[in-house]
Amino acid sequence: MSPLLPHLKVVFPNGRSEIYLLEEEIDFDPVGYRVLVPLKGSGKGATAIVVKKFLAKPSEGTPLIDSFPDRCPIINPPALEVLRNNLLEYLTTLGESIFKLIPTWADWYQETYVLAVDKKPIGLPKAVVRIFEKLRKRGKIEYEKLKKEFDHRVIRLLEEHHLLKIETRWVAPKVEEEFLKPATTDREEVLRRIKRAAAKRRDEVLRVISLFEEFGRPLEREELKELGISSQTIRYMLDRGLLQRVSYTLEPFRGSVLKEPRAVYTPLDPPDRWELRNLPLGERIEKLLAVAEWVISQGGDFLILLPELELIEKFHRRFYGVFGDRAVVYAETLPQKERIKNWFLAAQGFGKVFITTPQWLFVPLKNLKAVYIEDEGHPAYKMPRRPYFNLKRLAFEYARLLGAKLIVSSEPPSVEQFLISKTFEVEEGKGEPQKVLFEEKDPFEGGLIFEYLRREGRHLILVPKRGYSNLFCPRCGKLVECPRCEVFLTLFSDGRVECPVCGYKAESRECPRCGGETKPFGYGIERVEGVVKSHLPQGEFTFSTHPPLEGEFDSVYVLFADSILSVPDFRKGEEFFRYLVKAKNRTEKCGLFILHTQEVEHHAVKALLEGNEKLFYLQEVEFRKILELPPFARLYLVAINLKEENEETALKLYRELKTALKPLGVEVEYSKAPTFRLREKYRYQVLVKLPLKVDRDTLRKTAGVLKDLRNRYRFVKVIPGPRSLV
Repeated sequence: MSPLLPHLKVVFPNGRSEIYLLEEEIDFDPVGYRVLVPLKGSGKGATAIVVKKFLAKPSEGTPLIDSFPDRCPIINPPALEVLRNNLLEYLTTLGESIFKLIPTWADWYQETYVLAVDKKPIGLPKAVVRIFEKLRKRGKIEYEKLKKEFDHRVIRLLEEHHLLKIETRWVAPKVEEEFLKPATTDREEVLRRIKRAAAKRRDEVLRVISLFEEFGRPLEREELKELGISSQTIRYMLDRGLLQRVSYTLEPFRGSVLKEPRAVYTPLDPPDRWELRNLPLGERIEKLLAVAEWVISQGGDFLILLPELELIEKFHRRFYGVFGDRAVVYAETLPQKERIKNWFLAAQGFGKVFITTPQWLFVPLKNLKAVYIEDEGHPAYKMPRRPYFNLKRLAFEYARLLGAKLIVSSEPPSVEQFLISKTFEVEEGKGEPQKVLFEEKDPFEGGLIFEYLRREGRHLILVPKRGYSNLFCPRCGKLVECPRCEVFLTLFSDGRVECPVCGYKAESRECPRCGGETKPFGYGIERVEGVVKSHLPQGEFTFSTHPPLEGEFDSVYVLFADSILSVPDFRKGEEFFRYLVKAKNRTEKCGLFILHTQEVEHHAVKALLEGNEKLFYLQEVEFRKILELPPFARLYLVAINLKEENEETALKLYRELKTALKPLGVEVEYSKAPTFRLREKYRYQVLVKLPLKVDRDTLRKTAGVLKDLRNRYRFVKVIPGPRSLV
């Protein structure tokens, strides 16, 4: 009778799973560990993640595990249970999910190389000498690449005569620093460095500089690509020193400081579920430092999830100053060696504060005691690519599974958070500034606003629109649109005219329809800044398109606020309200808050002016409930993006979906996207709505239909729980 031997079930990035045999028993639980394994039939190896260990009789042909490259798990094992609970709803697999939630440097692969040897090719044929010369320059070359240039039989013959070596090695991916920032935003300097570039390249370079100005932060390489920037332009700008990779500078790790907590703050044992609502950033950090003292005194780990790099830098500086090397940070902007070291530091047994972005919530912390989510309504908690996880939801489930304390900050809460706030102990910021409402179309007419701006103190002026203005053609009576998108072109103060979405550059300010002269229409931040400074050149003003993360001002002005509502989307009211509340919260308690809007009947405006946030949420919740929108329904957005306008194809897919889902009683709706033409693509969409409480069989069949559609059509994306329909 064959003995029972240890077997491992592993998963791969493509979602496939396999069973492998262990040669001998191991003294640790391998679930969550990386393993290096041979791929069946290919002769190569790959990285997999162990998801199960079991004993079974060995069967012929079961491959052996190559090795465990790490001394601790790459992903926290309880995370696998959270992921399994969400695979069906998010149309994904366990393998795909895991590899999207662990760093790319962890995915090793096997490569066969041809290596040079220390011999001289004397008297050999020219074809062989060419191989030697190529290898001497490069040191090693991938075998498959060399085979394309030279006869593989010659390569093998040379190996047999020890004139070169063929080796198979494990290779860690060479991950580039993903975050980039401009070395300069001076357009004259940029143009000087690219004066010999082609016109198209020059336009794209200037588009990149504009994007950094618009976002006001470093951007990921993938973000730039999604915004229409080519890889060639990114490399071009890096080569010419116009872009630079962002890295943190951290103190080297010193294990000696980890023996005892620092005992600087009085430990604060937080409520099991705690919401910090509308508290200033500095005050939030002070409370979290006291929580961290309690967590570390318990020998536990405190996971802090932050949606922006600027916040990571602020938090790390503050926590490192108190807890030293117990404050560990992980971000893609770290050098790769630092990233790998810090990831595995998480699994070490000392109590620590681990600061990272939402994507890395399943870092392998050993003893998680508390989870903090900063700005819980931030878009960063929704993954922008497959599997489109709601990372906030995963974090909530994760904390509940581990019995960890859950702390969220909200400024103000999202609709989803408001609905569950009864399950949290809420600590709310107090104090309301004096509020003034401007209803005029142009707040500068009559000059009253300048009387407020003449007051002493620091003034923050917010305009949620970049650039100088839009362009209006008096002859056509229309605003000028981008020829590639259904988006209005933006005029900048330096004379540039471009599309805020795709980066299209207009060669002149003439109307593309009639050739007539256009004129500025509306106000962007640049035009407002010019008007204010021309009237009050000595004032202490700060101009921005978004409320800053922290700081308080004697007066805050939100001008032309209605532009936030310009695109119809079910979350626009919530975004509008959150913008206004964040702006109000940057006002001193006895300061002045001025709002310019013509949407005086909007429930966000009424709630803000009355100082009654609940008024906004009650109406917003009723609106979502009537239209069966999140959080009152499971929503899938089937996005159909076509190179040519072809509604017949879109309707065909809609009818196909409707027919397949009709027996399940699932609601299916068809429409053009609110912005129909975007980046030269024509956009149609189908919404699939399911009740929140749906039986698993219906969910499984619906997921099967949607996955099948996605897999059959390359121009179709299926987004579970979309944050926006735009």
